Amino acid sequence: MEFSKISPPVTGFLQVKLDQVNIDHLWKIIDISKNKNKNVKSELIGNISQSLLLEDTDSFFFRSVCIPLVKYYRENNSLGSDPVSQNALLGPDSSLVLNNLWVNYQYQTEFNPYHDHSGVYSFAVWLKIPYDWDDQKKLPQYSEISDENIKAGCFEFEYNDSLGGITNYRYKLSPKFEGYMVFFPAKLRHCVYPFYKTDEPRISIAGNLSYLPN
Repeated sequence: MEFSKISPPVTGFLQVKLDQVNIDHLWKIIDISKNKNKNVKSELIGNISQSLLLEDTDSFFFRSVCIPLVKYYRENNSLGSDPVSQNALLGPDSSLVLNNLWVNYQYQTEFNPYHDHSGVYSFAVWLKIPYDWDDQKKLPQYSEISDENIKAGCFEFEYNDSLGGITNYRYKLSPKFEGYMVFFPAKLRHCVYPFYKTDEPRISIAGNLSYLPN
């Protein structure tokens, strides 16, 4: 007998360590947003304190980060794994736009339930993480619970495997993830679990990218 392993394609995502110039830009536009105070929490699903609308000044983040990531993602995913190739409504003259950008302030006990986004691609950037998962798992409520079942403070993706079962990919967040970004198809479901024992907020940025006709 002759055996071969066949692994069907599964739509993946990108993990990116941002350059300092991009991180500085994000903090700058957050400071600008505080003056405008455009709270979009009512438009989002997050059970968190505050979500403020951001404006990407001079489209700097879009040009320096989003466009290269979309190009890389499309070149490194097989046909059918890229959400653009699955959307027959997109014409050859469609243009990529960053149509939503906001900052989230999440405090202890708050959470963002499982959800997906609008558009074609989405991303999340972790700017401040005021806790370490290794400390969260030591809290008394998690005694006698295996590490794989402790979700406190985690960011998690949810998707279906080749048998139709639900599978998770989890980030056990800590300050070492500050400045990192995940870039993923907008319909990839994800959530953020609550954290405890700190009064400081977890600060993250999220955004959506779409294709619009010219």
